[in-house]
Parts: sequence; C-alpha cells; structure tokens
Amino acid sequence: MGSNGERYVCQNRRSRSRGFSLIEMLVATAIVALLAALILPAVQSSRAAARRTACLNNLRQLGLALHAYHELHHLFPPGVIWGGPPGEPQGMGQLPIGLIDRVALGTATPTDLDRVQANWLVMLLPNLDQGALWNAFDSSHPISHLKNEIVRTTSVPLLMCPEDGFNRDFYVRDQLSGGSTNLYARGNYALNLGPGRGCVHELEAGCQDGFHVDDPDLLTKNSVLWGGGAAGVNRSFGVKDLLGGASNFVIVDEIRAGVHPLDPRGSWALGFVGASMTVRHGMIHGREDAGGPNNQNRSSDDIVGCVDMIAQIGQGALQSLRMPCRDQRTIGEPQLNSQATARSQHDGGVHVLAADGAAHFISDTVNPDIWFSLHSREPGSSFESPF
Repeated sequence: MGSNGERYVCQNRRSRSRGFSLIEMLVATAIVALLAALILPAVQSSRAAARRTACLNNLRQLGLALHAYHELHHLFPPGVIWGGPPGEPQGMGQLPIGLIDRVALGTATPTDLDRVQANWLVMLLPNLDQGALWNAFDSSHPISHLKNEIVRTTSVPLLMCPEDGFNRDFYVRDQLSGGSTNLYARGNYALNLGPGRGCVHELEAGCQDGFHVDDPDLLTKNSVLWGGGAAGVNRSFGVKDLLGGASNFVIVDEIRAGVHPLDPRGSWALGFVGASMTVRHGMIHGREDAGGPNNQNRSSDDIVGCVDMIAQIGQGALQSLRMPCRDQRTIGEPQLNSQATARSQHDGGVHVLAADGAAHFISDTVNPDIWFSLHSREPGSSFESPF
C-alpha cells in the first residue's frame, strides 16, 4: 500500500509538471498575435500624435520668439539680409536680388562674393535660448564663411519636427560647383514671403499679387524685394501691416527637409526660398503650380539643385518621396531658388503658425483661395479664416 501510494504521488506530480501541449502553445501564440495586432495601431497612432504635438509646440516657441523680437524692434525679422552692392549683376538685369545662389552654382568670385548673411532664424537665436550660437555668428561675413560654420552646421532641436526622417542629414551647398564642405543643418519651419505670382509690379503692367522692388534697375540699384507675406529680402513688416489681423495671417509654414545632399529645402540657417522661406505657394489664376500645402505638381518647388537631383535619382524617386521639384533647364531657365510650398510628413496636412502665436493644423484639401488669403497681408474681402 505504501509503495503504491508513493507511486501514485510521483505519477501525479509528473502529470502536473508536463508543461504546455502543442495545441495550448498555438492557442497562446495566436492570442498574443491578436493582441499585438490590436495594440500596435494604437501605439503607432499615439506616437504619431506625440510627434505632431511636438511639432506644434516647436511652432508655439517660434511664435514666442517672433513676438519677443517684435517687442524689441517693433517689426518681425526680414527673411534674409542680402549683403554686397546693390543690384544683381548675374541676373542680367532681369532678376531681382535674393534668387541666385552663387555658392551652390559656383559663380561666387573674389569680387562678387556670397551675398547671403543672417536669415530670420539666425536673427531669432537669442530669443530661442540659443545665445551661445548667436554669439558664434559673425555678421561681418556671409553664412557660407568658415567663421560661420558652427552656426550653419548646428542642429537645433526646436527647429526640427520629429515626424521628418530626413532632418538629420546635411545639405551640401557647394556640391554643384565641385565642393563638399559647405554644409548646412536641417530644420522644418519657413517664413512666409507671400503666395503671389512671380512678377514685379514696377516692371510688368498688370502684375497681380506679385512682388515689389525698391528700384526697377535690377542690374545695379535694386536692394530690396518683398511680396504679400511676412517679410522680404532686406524688408521687414510688423503686426500693424497685417490688415486682416494677426490671428488670420500665417507667418511661418511647416516644410520638409531635403531628401538628398543637393536638396536645399529645410536648411534652417540659409536665407533662400525653400531653405527657410516659402513663396509663390498660392493658387494663382487657375494654375495648380504650388497651389496649397504638399502640392505634388512637378513644378511646385523651384530650387537650385533640382536639375542635378533629377539626373542622379530621377523625378520619379522625388515624386515617390512626395518632394517634387521643377527641372528648370528643360525650358531654358537658370537654376534659381524662387518658389516653394509648405510640406510635411504628417498624414493629410501641415502645421502653420499664425502671427498671433497660435499654431494650427491645415488640411491638404484646404480651399486654395483660403490658403492664399491666409498667407497675404491684405486678404480678400470675402476671406473667412478656418482657424
């Protein structure tokens, strides 16, 4: 009896410790997989929401910095300070200042140096808790100078939207001219220079919603360029100039960082359209060229380097990345930084900063007329803000 009882206990213990059967393991695995399938989208959605919130908070901080600057100077900063003598000799009397990138094109000479000095974000550094970086900036030299290398190559987290997977790469500004050392860190926010047409009122009759120059002699006397936006080249505006009200005016657009070393878009310290400024991004007289955020028209962004990017990776690759640009040489045009719209990697739209400091999300399907009016200091009489 004792031996049988001991044998029964031992068998019972072995039966209890035999572990899971194959069927039980398969069922458990299926349950875990089902739970993961249910939870993963929620986790991804939560992370995307956190990245969007961080992007919005960055814009709000930029809004505080812009208002601190305005409080001190009674104006917002200019888009860029364009140095050197008046006029644009490389424009052959047809182009105003602010469009030609001498460094990228390799046309800078000892007597015709880079003209690009501080842009609006460099001027905001003291108000962005970046006093050390501001102190490192040498205003007596262009941004491309070796003395300003620390400034232009420093990544500033506040200027980087975490949704953008390309903003940790550098733009190589002198690569078109055979160089590889003039590097620029990336960012995701651009000052709105205006949504209007690429014409100059002082030179073209019937120029609607275009741009202005201080002198029609573009070859030797022009030193200021501005449109309907928040600032211009060597030109500033203040809250008093926003006739539709600060709450109805977009002062800063979200943009995407360039997807290639030749792509200048999103170079935060570089005072060019596409790099740190948006322009000509409204629906203009029925044209769809850069009409609205994340526009996928192949002519929507006119930037230096596009021709060579297309040659290296193809327009199809740029289109698949949702970062098209205009092949300017196909119609005999020079490579210019002259057009860029708002872009993001958020689902369905972009973030913008209103001049009152409020940050908003705007859908890609926003009415083009509303988009235009939001970016104009003088909105139409029928304008109704979506904010």
